[in-house]
Amino acid sequence: MRRNQPSESDALVPRRVGVLCNPNSGRNRRCLRQVREEARRLPGAAYREAVCPAETALGIQELLASGAELLAINGGDGTLQAVLTYLLGPGERQGKPPPLVVIAGGTTNMTAADVGARGTPQQALRALGAWLAGTRDGPLRTERPVLRVVSAPERPPLYGMFFGAGAIHTGVEYFHRRIAALRTGGTIGPGLAWARLLLALVRPAQSRVQPVRLRLRLDGSASQLGDYLLILVSGLERLLLGSKPYWGVEPAPLHYTAIRHRPGRLWRSLPAVLRGGAGAPPREQDGYFSHNIHTLALEFDGGFVLDGERYRAERSQGPLHLSQRGPVTFLSFQ
Repeated sequence: MRRNQPSESDALVPRRVGVLCNPNSGRNRRCLRQVREEARRLPGAAYREAVCPAETALGIQELLASGAELLAINGGDGTLQAVLTYLLGPGERQGKPPPLVVIAGGTTNMTAADVGARGTPQQALRALGAWLAGTRDGPLRTERPVLRVVSAPERPPLYGMFFGAGAIHTGVEYFHRRIAALRTGGTIGPGLAWARLLLALVRPAQSRVQPVRLRLRLDGSASQLGDYLLILVSGLERLLLGSKPYWGVEPAPLHYTAIRHRPGRLWRSLPAVLRGGAGAPPREQDGYFSHNIHTLALEFDGGFVLDGERYRAERSQGPLHLSQRGPVTFLSFQ
């Protein structure tokens, strides 16, 4: 399937802009005063701060009520996930949400990196201001499908860009338990967590990663029961450190990859896994699976992550359902 790629935005300059900033996000903590100053200079902009999903929902609601035609989200992947969950959730806005300017203000910024965002938060706000004032070219424009995750019939759906279970959940737990408190800058902290994930794949016994026993169903096909090291689903083209761990060829919007417990030829297959099957694609008979899909149903007991935020699935609540919503338009400055 041909994926949308970043291109020069030909969108009209909006008359009103809303800026949402998470002051507790990793990069924002180090430059919050400058971020606030740059936001105040933006012509025709309203500014709100939020540190949790409830505050995020209220902030977005107020920004839209102020007439914002474009939203600039300054935070990490978790902040963006809260924004998407509000914008796409039941009972909220009808139709397509407004374009989102993604600013890499968090500790992990996978979505921002995938859609082309570069530079510091204050640099991005400065570039946004110059575009609004007509003194620079427009941002890059990218469309990406959004994941819709329903964990139980009585719970509202979650929306985000990256789902992971198994060793991915273990890696995120390790990050929050051992690395986040160190407040490492840039990609150092996420890079260490990524290294932990790779260790879990190569040496699951030493890394104390337990396989997840689950039943899965792709696009309504027959269910499959097995033990898996990891499951991931995303509409992003690139993940942490530029990796592309999927190699499906089907014309569908979501990337799905799974690795069974005790996969064969691991040392030989791992580079191809991270490079999207470049060279000789990993083989299903060795325990490596990758497809482009529309829907996925999972039944298991255990944790999962959506854009770095941790949740729990329970068989007693029924299958975990993943599907597509969108696409959403992302704008970014380089």
